[in-house]
Amino acid sequence: MRFKHLALLAMGVGALLLAACSSDKPKEIKPNPLPKMGKSSVTIHKIWSFRIGDGNHGRFLLLRPAVSASQIFVASSNGTLEAHDRGTGHRQWRVHSHALLSVGVESAYGVVLIGTMDGRLLAYASKDGHALWTASLASAPMAEPLVAAETIYVSCNDGRLYALDRLTGKIRWSVDSSVPSLSLHGMAKPLLVDGTLVMGTGDGRLLAFNAKSGDPLWDTHVIDSQGRTELERMNDVDGDLGADADTLYAVSYHGGLAAIDPDNGRHRWDYRLSSWQGVALGIGNVFVVEEDSVIEAVDVSTGKSVWKQSDLRGRRLTAPIQINGMLLVADFQGWVHVASALDGHWVGRYHFYRTDGFQSPPVVDGSDIYLQSEAGRVIGLTLQKSR
Repeated sequence: MRFKHLALLAMGVGALLLAACSSDKPKEIKPNPLPKMGKSSVTIHKIWSFRIGDGNHGRFLLLRPAVSASQIFVASSNGTLEAHDRGTGHRQWRVHSHALLSVGVESAYGVVLIGTMDGRLLAYASKDGHALWTASLASAPMAEPLVAAETIYVSCNDGRLYALDRLTGKIRWSVDSSVPSLSLHGMAKPLLVDGTLVMGTGDGRLLAFNAKSGDPLWDTHVIDSQGRTELERMNDVDGDLGADADTLYAVSYHGGLAAIDPDNGRHRWDYRLSSWQGVALGIGNVFVVEEDSVIEAVDVSTGKSVWKQSDLRGRRLTAPIQINGMLLVADFQGWVHVASALDGHWVGRYHFYRTDGFQSPPVVDGSDIYLQSEAGRVIGLTLQKSR
């Protein structure tokens, strides 16, 4: 029996993770207990918190905030969209789209975007929430849109990538990519690098296009899977891509992490692992949370492992973020963990809410960190190194 876009990302049966083993029978990975930690060298301050909606209602939905200079935008799974003051957390406006969301919020250039399960991209004004336009697409958006100065790019469930006029929502161009019969739920957000638009696919590839015309530029596999069964051969590129001055970084499920030349798609190095999460960059490393929630740092120049941190194995970690030489992840029990980006040792942690966990990656802007929980709780944090 074959399932299209099976939502395996949650990987959860109760508090258990599933991982393939040689017998093809699911193997239970019990979450590690919280690691012991000495004196914290980082103080985590809560700025504010509030709640939007009733959470994800059992759906695997990576809803995370979007931020501007003075506002934070959040959405609920049932289509409520809100803007809050970034400093105080006070709500500024609220609109109800009356639609189930397929993907969460993105905002830039005065526009706020959400995607719906019935294949629409809805645009609102960031200032007051009034509706700007609606774009009808062939299928549901499955990654947060990328907003550029003139164009919005969005990847959809059928493998199609759309370029839309930012002011009107009219389609400028679209391209197709192949969609395997069995894939993870979700897609990587498109990435724009010097006029080249890069998207990840459900069959483990990166595709590059001219951002203005949609003309294809190159096509490369991140790292092919080597499994025997259809499940083991799933090879999605679902997590956020990363880029520095001259290199793209992408990770694939059952494949690995690759450093790729954005001009031609050639690989600089490959490192085999498995993850559906996005990457973070900093201090000369690229950081990945693997599918079993082991955190690994890989040298961006050599592709060699720098360190591994397995204390949180099985705790269903979010993708990592790097902030001021520290690495931050959150887990399924509402804990926020902070490690040194240099060697992976723990420097601090914070418990948000004992009956609520995190799936969505944290958002960092400057020194502020924002998270949205599975139950719709939104929290703003700051990190301060202890003296």
